[in-house]
Amino acid sequence: MSTYITFPPCQHLSKVLSSSASDTVLKTYNTGMKICLISSFPNNNKSRKTTYITKDGREIEHRQLSQLKTNILKCNDCFSNSSIFMCLQCPNIGCLKSNHALGHAKSSGHIFGIDPNTGHLICFKCRDYVGDPKLERLRINQIKKAGMLSNFRGMPIYNHEHDLKKHKLIMSDSRLPSYKATTGLKGLVNMGSTCFMSAIIQTLVHNPFIRDYFFAGSHLDCDKEIDQCLSCCVGEIFQDFYTSNSYTGFGPVSLLTASWKVKRSLAGYSEQDAHEFWQFLLHQLHKNDTTRDKKENTPPGNGNGDLMNTNLYNCNCITHRTFAGELQSSIICSECKSVRITIDPMLDLSLEIQEKNPDNNLKTPISSLNACLEKFTKPEKLDVMYSCSTCNKRTEVTKQLKIKKLPSTLGIQLKRFEHLAQSVKVETHVDIPLMLDMTNYTLSDNDSEPRIGNNLYELFAVVCHIGSVNTGHYICMVKSRDGVWFRFDDVKVTQVTQDDVLKSKAYLLFYIIHELP
Repeated sequence: MSTYITFPPCQHLSKVLSSSASDTVLKTYNTGMKICLISSFPNNNKSRKTTYITKDGREIEHRQLSQLKTNILKCNDCFSNSSIFMCLQCPNIGCLKSNHALGHAKSSGHIFGIDPNTGHLICFKCRDYVGDPKLERLRINQIKKAGMLSNFRGMPIYNHEHDLKKHKLIMSDSRLPSYKATTGLKGLVNMGSTCFMSAIIQTLVHNPFIRDYFFAGSHLDCDKEIDQCLSCCVGEIFQDFYTSNSYTGFGPVSLLTASWKVKRSLAGYSEQDAHEFWQFLLHQLHKNDTTRDKKENTPPGNGNGDLMNTNLYNCNCITHRTFAGELQSSIICSECKSVRITIDPMLDLSLEIQEKNPDNNLKTPISSLNACLEKFTKPEKLDVMYSCSTCNKRTEVTKQLKIKKLPSTLGIQLKRFEHLAQSVKVETHVDIPLMLDMTNYTLSDNDSEPRIGNNLYELFAVVCHIGSVNTGHYICMVKSRDGVWFRFDDVKVTQVTQDDVLKSKAYLLFYIIHELP
């Protein structure tokens, strides 16, 4: 049983499973898994006619089962079927977006919920997914049953002989990659002070939006040599990470060569900043993608490859689809209270991790990411006088930043490096949440209230800098699709605990939008 890999258990789940209620919990969870799999059986692609045969011989099409599941599984309070959880201890169903699931957990003490899309268990006290080999064994067994029972007609139907021949040709000339290959868990060989590059690549390789882009073959028709195109180099890494059965680390020679050709300051073997390389690589993905869009006559960005000057509404490149948001700056006149609003594009947030005392200019550490965000978005009185166009006076002004549009992937840089009279690294530990609610730092369309909608993000990657400001080393920790955290130290890949992640001194954080279909 211990061979089943799952989310780590929390103290609350461990306590329940070691109590006399364990058998009841396991039985209830097993029933919950059956509900989760009502419409989840093989080959449920819309183009295929998939039918379920009941015990009495009746046929039920997949779309009918899906509709049945949708009609049944709704939030008891608002009747939403988006981002819902089934209570493990009673028949209640609550949603995440309106906090009805959390409210039920607080009022009833029922702190565990089942995700009906995956069968994973969430602990509302810990605000994170949890697991146990016993539960995972039940989950996997139910999935196996759903995929192997003889009463599922799951095979596609080919109407033409040509299609059948094509299918046989594909099957005879293809092979399935090993399970290890499909996880993408592979290290990168250090080519000489390239740990900054390795850490950033791991955050992209395990980002589902970037992964889906390359898996869809969106950059296959590039006519450049591989060392002339950074997107081709990244595509090469994806191909090796997700199809090769080799256990050895991948040497990103093409990526390194192409990077040197595009940006001369990267040439050589001196240590580089991981955040700057991340910005550089996103710039190249954007530039290559918009150039490709021009060839296909699809709406591109402004075409000049400038990330921050691109009209976000027109640019459909992978960089902007994944990371782009909008930041609103409000300048408030102290006399007439008029507000001047400017909206700028953003690809990430750079947050101070120290607070300066105005009385003595001494800096004190900021202990949590939420506190960093509060400092970033709180009103700030500017030192300069401002000519107000409304009251025609030179007055003092207050400036406030809020996020107008949230991205699919939220990148955050914690400002650990100061370059003043001398370069200094700030070693402050900042508490980082696994689930980040951005509601308090956003604006709705009326510019006066927090944005309503899905503002919840889940941490999936952390980049850390180990060492001094001049001589250091980058490592990356990533949450896999199975919910297990792994540490990538160049070619070395090791499993780590959730606590290891939370105790780390993060430099870059990557949160992905927590939206359950």
